[in-house]
Amino acid sequence: MGKEMIVDIEYAGYVFVGWAAGRFKTERGEMMPYANMFVLSPVSSYESDDYQAMGMKAEKKKCLSPEVWADLEPGDRVKLFFDDKNRVVMAALDQ
Repeated sequence: MGKEMIVDIEYAGYVFVGWAAGRFKTERGEMMPYANMFVLSPVSSYESDDYQAMGMKAEKKKCLSPEVWADLEPGDRVKLFFDDKNRVVMAALDQ
């Protein structure tokens, strides 16, 4: 049985929805680890003659390690903390 997840589109932060981790082969043939988390967040409220958006967007965020999402469940509202390379180094529940 699946767990129901309700996302409030009025929430102005990130909603954790999943993750992926593993290894990939570089151009040099080396195996490198990766860790990605998937979140929903509000689209930009910016509007112009050429751009309009509404609702939520799905994003993939690079993470420093799988430990970032260790205590998270899909549907959790989270605050994300980034390093200088824009990788998530920590995620905390946003209650």
